Order: sequence, then C-alpha cells, then structure tokens
Amino acid sequence: GAGGAVGGWRALCAAAGTSPGLAVLLGTPGALREALRRRFLALERLRWMVLDEADSLMDESFTGLLEEILERTQVVVVGATFPAGLSETLAKFTDVGRFITLSTQSLHRLPPHVQQKFVRLKGQDKLPELLQLLKERPSSAGAVLIFCNSASTVNWLGYILDDHKIKHLRLQGQMSAAARAGIFASFQKGEVSVLVCTDLASRGLDTSSVQLVVNYDFPDTLQDYLHRAGRVGRVGSKEPGAVLSFVTHRILVLISVAVNTTIFSFSGCFSQLST
Repeated sequence: GAGGAVGGWRALCAAAGTSPGLAVLLGTPGALREALRRRFLALERLRWMVLDEADSLMDESFTGLLEEILERTQVVVVGATFPAGLSETLAKFTDVGRFITLSTQSLHRLPPHVQQKFVRLKGQDKLPELLQLLKERPSSAGAVLIFCNSASTVNWLGYILDDHKIKHLRLQGQMSAAARAGIFASFQKGEVSVLVCTDLASRGLDTSSVQLVVNYDFPDTLQDYLHRAGRVGRVGSKEPGAVLSFVTHRILVLISVAVNTTIFSFSGCFSQLST
C-alpha cells in the first residue's frame, strides 16, 4: 500500500498508523523529522529513500536526519536541476562515488518549443507593462503564472491587480498548507486564470493549463529560472507556452542573453545577482 501526508507530522502519523502494512510513505522533510522525534514513526524496515527535488532539500535542518537514515538504506536522488554544490553536500554523509547517474540530454536546458522573451525596462515600468499585458490578453489564451521574489511583493502586486479589477489568486509561503492547496486547486480548475506567486509554485505542481510564465522579478538563481520556465510546455499542455522576463538591470541583460543561448553554462553569473 501507499500513504501520503500533507500538512504536517500529524497527517504523516495518521497515514502510517491507519495502514500497518504500508509499503510507500510520502511526506515532507519537516513532517518526517517531527514524526520521528515524537516516536510516532520508526524506520527499521526502510529500504529506499527517494529525494525528489533534491536540490531544494539540502539544508542543515534535514541533512542531519538524512545522514542518520542513509546509514541503513539506499537513496535515489531526483531533480530537474543539480547545482554544483549538491554533490559536495551529499558527499558529507554518503559515498557519491558509488552513485549510478542517469541523466537526460535536456538536463539544465529548456525545451526548444518554449519561447523565451526578455523585456528590458526600468523598474518603475514593470507594473504598467504587466497591467497592459493582462488587460489585453484574451481569456482564451490560457492561464498565467506571475513570479515574484518575495511574499511581500506577491501581496503588494495582488492589491494593485485588485484595484484594476483583474481577477487573480495569490500563492506564497506565509500561507498555511491548507490555504495553499485550496488556492492552487482553484487555479487548476480554471476558476481563475492568473496566479501571482513566489517560487513555491515553481516545483512539483501540475501546471499543464499554464501557457505564459511572467518573471515580474527576475529569479535569483539559474535553478529558479529553469523551474519557473518549466511550468509551461509540459506534457499534457495544449500549447507550447512562453516565458516573459522583465529585465531591469544591466547585469540581467547579459545573463538574459546567456540564458537564451547556453543556459546551463552560466550558473556562476546567476549566483552573483544583485538588486
């Protein structure tokens, strides 16, 4: 059997407790850590651990637990992006030399059918440009994801869209897990076609209805750009989709050119972004 948990360690414990013969358990690192700490969950029978979106899990709060778990099990590391530091982090508590690597040629690349457009403009011109885009965009043109770099910008931009009578939803990490799930479910159903969000929406969500990604704030890292852009042109999408990025600083112009040509080779540039 399989069980899943969303919303915290209590849900994880409930999933495990109601299915004694559980073979697969899904959960977040935080929920797993708390369930183990409270002794509601034991991992003596654990044989495999799969780390999905592995590059986003390697923080200090989880690596300690991971080191303990990997002493008695095998690990599968999965991700669309593998930054240089990931191997070094894993090497602290496991022999990465024994890893068997399976990779596609498209790793760290965008699908060729996804159109990328970079708009050079001043910071104060981003909002008028976005408002014009949303007002002129026909309802039949598909759903839109608008990415911001912070929850405060998501909220601020949402208030502006409210003032302009542009129907939208907001999604950011300061909301509860239950609220986020409900918001995204509404977006998936097509009840609202515009979602203003942080990078929280760039991974692990089914966005096959999305036809346009707008980087209102240019992402801080190469990995963030790839994951945001990867929300369009997905399997099941009716259209190839497009990515529109607002570029406000000179260094971003250079990086935009790099992204548009050989995206995988400029991770160093992305790490040095400044506002």
